[in-house]
Amino acid sequence: MALVLTNALLVDFDPVGVEAGALRIEGGVIAARGNVTAEVNDEVADCGGAVVLPGMVNGHTHLYSALAVGMPPPAEAPENFREILERVWWRLDQALDAESIEMSARIGAINALRCGTTTLIDHHASPNYIGGSLDLIERAIRDVGLRGVLCYETTDRHGVEGRHAGLDENRRYLDRCERAPDGRFAGLVGAHASFTVEDETLGQLAELAADFETGVHIHVAEDPCDEEECQEEHQMFLIDRLVSHKLLKPGSVFAHCTHLDPEAMARVGGSGVTIAHNPRSNMNNGVGYTPVATVRGPIMLGTDGIGSDMLAEAKAAWFMSRHEHAGLTPMHIADMLAESARRASRALGVTLGGLAIGAVADVVITDYVPSTPMTPENVAGHLLFGVGSEHVTDVLVGGEWVLRDGQIESCDEANTCRSAGDVASALWDRMADID
Repeated sequence: MALVLTNALLVDFDPVGVEAGALRIEGGVIAARGNVTAEVNDEVADCGGAVVLPGMVNGHTHLYSALAVGMPPPAEAPENFREILERVWWRLDQALDAESIEMSARIGAINALRCGTTTLIDHHASPNYIGGSLDLIERAIRDVGLRGVLCYETTDRHGVEGRHAGLDENRRYLDRCERAPDGRFAGLVGAHASFTVEDETLGQLAELAADFETGVHIHVAEDPCDEEECQEEHQMFLIDRLVSHKLLKPGSVFAHCTHLDPEAMARVGGSGVTIAHNPRSNMNNGVGYTPVATVRGPIMLGTDGIGSDMLAEAKAAWFMSRHEHAGLTPMHIADMLAESARRASRALGVTLGGLAIGAVADVVITDYVPSTPMTPENVAGHLLFGVGSEHVTDVLVGGEWVLRDGQIESCDEANTCRSAGDVASALWDRMADID
């Protein structure tokens, strides 16, 4: 039996477009589009003339932060980015155990689903529970019904043993995904940032990525300290260090790139590396604005762990660009949403980001009926100033309902949230005991 979505305003990200019509979904993919006639045994859902979107992709997130909402502040307020890491996030990741890792991922996936985000490119860290951590995250995301591209954040902050454990977890998970590809989950090679990773480790990360023909997902120049410490410790520019270890290549994901100079940004843009732009996180940490308008290369949109509301992130990217007089257009922002889907598509081996025939049926139904004309030329304007996550009513992943009439089909949301409160309290208690 097929599912037919009728009376829909079909919006694509890649390429950007809009068309009034219907979708036929069969076998987990979009089988027909446009003037579609339902057959006798088909399930039919009337969209009421509202906007229907492809499932969105969060290009860079940290699901382990999902239980951080409302947590007690550090005893001494951080005064710079390094202190934010040391007093908040590095204490949180050290306090994670198996239960809190899985619960964080589960809550993060539920929140993503409600925003119409169906694929998560995650960057994980839990230095006291490394081996098997990516399986816990996958299980939580899969139970909610979403897709994921996962990695473990390798670092030398916890010595040689911690480094090897991070590398081993990336290798184990990549090998598992390669042996049983299902279009739902895939891996990248994860690294924290240059200033916490030794030369030997960077080389091992590059070798691991080459072994699996994938990229390295790494934080780059989020704050000036990354560049400054590179020059102080290694007597070279950050971009040159990454080049010397063969990380500047297609397939890699460089998160942030906020403080690369124009020459370095040009080299990144011309390399095939995908930059993950995270404007709300950059504002929250006070680290500045990434000059994405200067880059002639792929740029996707991420949240850096501040939820997974990609429509809200798109709006933030737009308003931040206006504030910075950056020269972006609404279509640039729409293309960042499309690039997130392109990057995830390459990792997963499926087609995301559009509602074309043959694409996987990751579909978001809204109750947003435009009150002004909606055309291919102004779709981006509607994404920035009209439709929002509050309009999401139904979501399909692989042609299966995961959100239906505002209710999550795949799990008991209320019970999960109640359980998460106890897990979060225990997590915060462990954080308080970490020096």
